[in-house]
Amino acid sequence: MRRSPVLPALLIILSVVAAPIPSAAEVIRGAAVLGSVSSVVKINRKIQGLQGVGEGDVLYVFTDQGEPVAQITVRNVYSDEIVSEPIPASVARRIRETRAILIFSNALEYGDFIRATIEGTEDAFRQFVRRNPGSGLAEEAGRIADGIVYRPYKIRGTIAAFEEFIDRNPWNYYVKGAKERIDDLVYLPFRSAHQLSGYREFLRQYPDNIHADEARKEIRELAALFEEVGVEHLAREASSLVGRRVKFLCSLHSVLPVFVEGTSVGKKTASFTTPRKSTEFLNFQVESGDFVLWRLFIDREFADVVQRVQSAERGSLITVYGEVFSAAGNAPWVDVYDVERND
Repeated sequence: MRRSPVLPALLIILSVVAAPIPSAAEVIRGAAVLGSVSSVVKINRKIQGLQGVGEGDVLYVFTDQGEPVAQITVRNVYSDEIVSEPIPASVARRIRETRAILIFSNALEYGDFIRATIEGTEDAFRQFVRRNPGSGLAEEAGRIADGIVYRPYKIRGTIAAFEEFIDRNPWNYYVKGAKERIDDLVYLPFRSAHQLSGYREFLRQYPDNIHADEARKEIRELAALFEEVGVEHLAREASSLVGRRVKFLCSLHSVLPVFVEGTSVGKKTASFTTPRKSTEFLNFQVESGDFVLWRLFIDREFADVVQRVQSAERGSLITVYGEVFSAAGNAPWVDVYDVERND
């Protein structure tokens, strides 16, 4: 915005009886123009969205540098425009000559607020609050000052940065926002993994996180995608389950140290060649009663699921979530998406 030359501080009383200024909670402000022919100040009511200005109200006019220009009294309030009483010709002439950009408010201290804004420092806004403690702009000025303090921590954007900010500025207005950002960052890896076990672990560790309800919703939706089956049914009816997502309760038997491709598989199921390579998938075995399933594969990209299986002890009770992709050899071959520890 172009900076206009500073006008002399002219506070011109245009009415004998000044209308009462609205309360601090009703600070009004915006941009105004001087009539092109008449010496009245005009305010576009639609653009400014002004609802609280009426006839007889007193407003103060400033330059964009915060210097006071005039005090005006509202004469007419139309559907699209607010018009003031005429201001002295000398003042109108000075406005036109200097091409001043006009800003108005019902708060006399708004000029001081504009100057603090131009300076843009924490100290400038703190000083405004000290000089104008009862102003309707004091709370906003305090928030802006708090925001200036918060900004470098927000730019860093790490959990450590937000924790440092909270520790150093416990009364700052943006502490609540910083805590929410910590919750966001904590939740992000669980949300990205998008696994039942991950969401349950998230709720176990962070039950008060702002995303707890979302995690519960995700658990419900993900669980609904899997059909619950027994290991015996899965073993006996594998062909009828191909292409379906299933979940089943079982005990971990072992992580198989064999290559799942090539001759090691061929010896057991000669008619089947699996596309699952040991470099890309972890192969493990589970059991339930008299039934053993060993054609279970976890994509190694699911590192947390792989780690969960590898760290579990033999006999650990687990729930497996996966999709049956083949029934070759009259046995279920399952791509495992998640494993939930039940112990």
